[in-house]
Amino acid sequence: MTFSLVTHAATLTAIFLIRTLPVVIVAIYAVSYSIKKGYIGKLAHSLQPALRKFGVSEFAVISFATCFISPTASYSMLSQAWREKKIDDREVIAVSFLNSFPSVFSHLYTFFIPFVIPVLGFAGVVYTGTRFAVAIIKSLIGLFLSRRWNHSAPSYRELKPASVSQNVVRIAGVMGVTYFVVSLLSLLGVFDFMSEALKFLPFKAEALTIAIVEFFNVRSAVVTAAGFLDAGLEWKWAVVGLILGNVISLSTRSVKHSLPMHLSLFGQFGVKIVLLNSVVTLLLDIAFVVLLMVI
Repeated sequence: MTFSLVTHAATLTAIFLIRTLPVVIVAIYAVSYSIKKGYIGKLAHSLQPALRKFGVSEFAVISFATCFISPTASYSMLSQAWREKKIDDREVIAVSFLNSFPSVFSHLYTFFIPFVIPVLGFAGVVYTGTRFAVAIIKSLIGLFLSRRWNHSAPSYRELKPASVSQNVVRIAGVMGVTYFVVSLLSLLGVFDFMSEALKFLPFKAEALTIAIVEFFNVRSAVVTAAGFLDAGLEWKWAVVGLILGNVISLSTRSVKHSLPMHLSLFGQFGVKIVLLNSVVTLLLDIAFVVLLMVI
């Protein structure tokens, strides 16, 4: 490895950060300001009258609205009502599907707008769209099921805005290190070798690389995709790679995050909730991968 390659990779990384970090900082600040001023909370509260017109239960309405503010608070309320026998297993599953959209929406102003879209551009918009499409379909399933029950629940808690400076430092660190490593590997011809070794698969090697990186860290995968886009990768393969990464990391992410919370709140029944949601998400992700490949 020569010093010139390291210098070149460092230069490419600096250019990338100079171009993307200002947009990310502005977006993070705007989101934090909106939360601090209570705009997000007002949005969740304003949804309640509209949702009641769909004929869902009072409990489902408040749980859905709460999930915009804090998914943890929403599922905590769900667990309390379930343990007190105010709702049954079927309604818990229905509400868990209904909460898919607000759960993803909470990532819109913490991950997609301040990070994914500024870093990936059009590919980021498409990827964000696929995530929301999956969530909307799952919520529609929950809406259909939730119309069959009628219960009430407590009100929601407020979400505290995250530190802008801490977010910027953390994101800049991940972006800088990842982009530098990807640039260096690209200059060394590693990805050209992978393209030859994996050309028998129906996916481009770059898409598989993005998916593998996402298994370890989703932000690193986004930055890796940005590096490939800068090198000429077609936008749809960047999106396919990110969705494939979601498929590959689905079980791991469920075990590390969703399963512990659901087990603590619902016991063994929590495994069933996570499993059903994961299977539906997996099937929808595969459908979107197939759709993008035939475009």
